[in-house]
Parts: sequence; structure tokens; C-alpha cells
Amino acid sequence: MKQFKSLTLILFSFFFICSFSAELFSQENKFIGVKVCSACHKGEKGKMIYDKWLKTKHAEAYKTLENEKSKEIAKKKGLKKPPTESEECLKCHATGYFEKDQRLASNKKEDGITCEACHGPGSSYKTGHGKDKKDEGIKKGLVLGKGDEKICKICHNPESPTFAGFNYKKDWEKV
Repeated sequence: MKQFKSLTLILFSFFFICSFSAELFSQENKFIGVKVCSACHKGEKGKMIYDKWLKTKHAEAYKTLENEKSKEIAKKKGLKKPPTESEECLKCHATGYFEKDQRLASNKKEDGITCEACHGPGSSYKTGHGKDKKDEGIKKGLVLGKGDEKICKICHNPESPTFAGFNYKKDWEKV
């Protein structure tokens, strides 16, 4: 009986250490959603970043999938689901929405293209970036985004059924 307890204790300890180590070393950033970002990035204190984003087409990206034009496009492309549920559409109209992406419940597809589309999933850097902590944020996964045309071209490309060209320098001003 004493041997059984020792073996059980050893196995439990091994399992606990392995689980804890795996959690520490395999922890990936998760998409937290625009509401979490807005807590610091709205109003004058947050340099009106959230407020400016609300006025962009990115903030409305998901809503465009609800209109008749999007439904017609989905039908013509032979999609089996409506645009608001199709991966083919959501990959560019909702940030971090797919199961393969790590996301928290606070991340909503209805929010459209959010901060994390350009800056990467924010769970690890959400409290470790800012004016004096930029390098710390980068170490935790923050992507600066500005100046990286490749990020934009993930969606703004001829694969999109409504693609009408993309000029990074000109279009960046709209964001």
C-alpha cells in the first residue's frame, strides 16, 4: 500500500510538473478583442486610437457580410454557408475568429478587422506596451504594423471578389 501511495505521488508530481512546464513554454498569445484594447486606447488619454478606428471600414468589415451584395457573392462562389459564417469570408472580415487561432471570449467576429489584425494577438502584451514600454511589448508579441505592406495584402489582394486594387501609401491614410 505504501508503494502504491509513493508511485501515485510520483506520477501526480510528474504530471503536474509536465503540465505546468507545457503551460509556461507553449503559451501562445490569444486574440483578446477590440473592447479590451479600447480600455486604454480611447478618448484623449488613448490618443483617440479606438475612436478613429470606429470610423474606418475595418470596423464595419463584418457588417458588410450581412448585406445583399455579400450574400450574392457567396452564392456565386458556391459557398455552403452564409458570408457571416463562411471561413472564406471571415478570414478577411473578422480578426482572429477561427478555432485554429487562439482567442478569448472577448474577441467577437462582429467587431470586424480590429487592432490585432495589424498588431498581433494581444493577450501577452496588453499590459506591457505603451510609450515607454514599446520594446517590452515587442518581446511579448506586439507587432508594430505600420510600414508593413505585407500585413495589409493578406486581405487586400486579387483573391478578394471585390478587389479593386491596393495602393499602400494612399490607402494607409484611410486607416
